[in-house]
Amino acid sequence: MPNLTITGGPLAGQQFSFSESAVIGRGAYSDIRIDDSTVSRRHAEMICGSDGIWRIHDLGSANGILYRGQPLRGELRIEGSVDLVIGEVAVTVNTVDSQTPRQGAESSFPQLVERIELLAWIAAVPARREGAAVLISQVLEAVRDRFVGCQRISLFVTRPGSRTLVAYGQDQAASDAQRAISLALAQACLRHVDGVAGGASVIEPLGVAGAPTGILAAPVILGGETMGVMVAESERSDTWNPMDRSLAKGIASVLAGLLEAERGNHPDRRVAERDLLLARRVQQHFLPQSTVRLPGYQLAEAYVPARVVGGDHYDYFHFTDGRVGMVIADVSGKAVSAALVMARFGMAMRLLANQAGTPLDLLVTLNILLIEELEAGMFVTAQVIALDVESGAIEIANAGHPPPLLRAADGKVEQLVLEPGAALGANAQTRFCSSSIILAHGDCLLLFTDGLDEAQDIEGEQFGIERAMTAMKRAGQAPAILAEINKQLDAFVGSADAADDLTLLLLSRD
Repeated sequence: MPNLTITGGPLAGQQFSFSESAVIGRGAYSDIRIDDSTVSRRHAEMICGSDGIWRIHDLGSANGILYRGQPLRGELRIEGSVDLVIGEVAVTVNTVDSQTPRQGAESSFPQLVERIELLAWIAAVPARREGAAVLISQVLEAVRDRFVGCQRISLFVTRPGSRTLVAYGQDQAASDAQRAISLALAQACLRHVDGVAGGASVIEPLGVAGAPTGILAAPVILGGETMGVMVAESERSDTWNPMDRSLAKGIASVLAGLLEAERGNHPDRRVAERDLLLARRVQQHFLPQSTVRLPGYQLAEAYVPARVVGGDHYDYFHFTDGRVGMVIADVSGKAVSAALVMARFGMAMRLLANQAGTPLDLLVTLNILLIEELEAGMFVTAQVIALDVESGAIEIANAGHPPPLLRAADGKVEQLVLEPGAALGANAQTRFCSSSIILAHGDCLLLFTDGLDEAQDIEGEQFGIERAMTAMKRAGQAPAILAEINKQLDAFVGSADAADDLTLLLLSRD
């Protein structure tokens, strides 16, 4: 099967196979994805012509393709193997599979039957009554014992929230050096979703010193989540051939199901999940249980934690002079640590807010309190506003928080210019400033945390303020603004994990 191997730079050793036309690029939907900033999202395309000859052509990329040191113009016929530079990434494209089994060779029909029988046996393993950990060991032992020359087989897994591979159990017969080689092979094969199988021609591009003579490997993936890597090593070059990639993927898919069952049945994990759900319910008590009703105004909010619990906070209250107060805040960090700080912040808000005369008074008091309680390196950004319902006058005090967006009645959207101020808990001598605006009839004010503008798609690009402003313009009536922003945000982020908690507060005047 034709393949592309990266031969230079930090991505060296990554190998991608293809059987039909394939787009090469940095984009999430490229068939051959090269994560390098010099590669365009749709950089080039490989096509097999009716004559059976593969060709590559540029798709209008920014940095082009070099062949023999010269920019590629038009199409390049690839008969055999060629070296190219895509952007600034050196690759080798090979359209001849040198290890395809020959007719009548040892790996012919009887060997195929053996592999089918092994895969059928492995596929039936999950139906057994033994625990998942025992069944995983049985699958690994079956692979090791079935193939002549197989020295060891290893399973490396990732912990929830981490991409670091750790050994699932240990081969007591293996030395520390051998385990290090197995781990390096697993890391090199992590991105080879089609599996890796064969001898020197597939091992050498992985760039692992001291690698074995033969390898069978595949990432363990379930529901789009990479849970680990299975790696089998052989002292012979003919134990596996490139056609065995499908076998590796089949074994890995069974291991994925068993790993998920093993994780779900682990008592410690069940306790931790229950604790997190309880923490989420407790945290929700510190958020407003209903929206404040203001004659002539509309209030709406959206709150989405990146994890089970989050580090964002918002609330409504009244200042001593009768003005309506609103606060939005964001703790540095995420998950449990941020949630604990935010719970304390919420308690302080409930106690202090109704005693404050102005937004500045409230920020100063909160800052003094947090300096005494926050761990080194932690801080809270916050924004407090005071609304005079009759006049629409708004006083805004800021503590290192992103300035709000204002949409005028004519549809024009701008980001307010505020004194940024320092975050709460950073310095006892911090001086905060306030600004004033008038919320005219038909105006909308959007307060938000950085989970909006810093939300990232699968390629790491941020949503940004401009997209948020465009969504506000497009929304039409004020009640539809949050729905439109969330719609655009979901479409942009796609399947990428949430990078940060998201809170949106919308105040509009009829």
